[in-house]
Amino acid sequence: MHKRHFHTTWLVILLSAVAQVEAGRAQTESVGPSVKVSIDGKGLEVRAGRPLFKLNVDGTSMEQLTHAPGRVFGSPDWSADGKWIACDTWKLGTGFAAAELAVMRADGTNMRLLGPGAMPSWSPDGKLLVCHTYESPQTIVTMNADGSGRETILNHWGSPRWSPKGNRIASVGEGRASIALFDLATGKERAIFRGPYSLNQGFSISPDGRRFCFGDSNGGSALATLDERTMQATVRWLVRSGECYHSTWSPDGRRIAFAWKRPNRDFYQVHLIDVDANEKPVPLEGQDPSRHNSDPDWSPDGKSIVFSSQGP
Repeated sequence: MHKRHFHTTWLVILLSAVAQVEAGRAQTESVGPSVKVSIDGKGLEVRAGRPLFKLNVDGTSMEQLTHAPGRVFGSPDWSADGKWIACDTWKLGTGFAAAELAVMRADGTNMRLLGPGAMPSWSPDGKLLVCHTYESPQTIVTMNADGSGRETILNHWGSPRWSPKGNRIASVGEGRASIALFDLATGKERAIFRGPYSLNQGFSISPDGRRFCFGDSNGGSALATLDERTMQATVRWLVRSGECYHSTWSPDGRRIAFAWKRPNRDFYQVHLIDVDANEKPVPLEGQDPSRHNSDPDWSPDGKSIVFSSQGP
């Protein structure tokens, strides 16, 4: 890393901002703004960490949403009314096991930390969140949108997603070989397929609640379609190569966006694919090809995608 010399005044401002971010933990906590420093006469934003960006699906109007030096942000999930984004975040150097939930307005303002948790997903009515924890033992918990009323519903890890149907929560189950549905009314959980799979985190559910897109740690991305009669799913591959993580559906259910590091490529990039067309995925226009771009989530109005971005 190249050494840069800042004026003393700017260094004091920078250290003050980092101190504000790392100051005492309450159950809910504000996350401070970014700091800009002058280097060679140019205003360059401090980019330590991994911020969230929002980009129109047509490749226009890139906007940085989070501005917190020294923090990593990931796994954003938009509320159904489009007003709020939930995500996970942790300090640089601590790792994802120290992840906390955060909720912010869709423009990145009014961010609050809600306590331990990762991979948040909103209930369809926007009143509740579900997430998993890395505490021992790892669990799946639900809570109110302000972080209160935490309740453990499952005693395993699982990248949980709240089904658009509302009465189900899906998660990775059975040694990452399947997706399991938990019925909130009966308290029972069942796997919807079994096979030689090893699911990555960040699978997604279609707007009709019947199709599930997941990345496989052995390579590629697959689509599971649920038969509501038998409550079993058939699986077909969308792509068979590369590393695929964290997917999201367009509101009309026609396209999927997912993070894909193609074979022999250096960076993850957000790609789009038409679910039912026999076509190859195409990169989302407007993203920086020299950064790792991952964890996409589609806005409810279909116009934008929010994603996490990390420099090389």
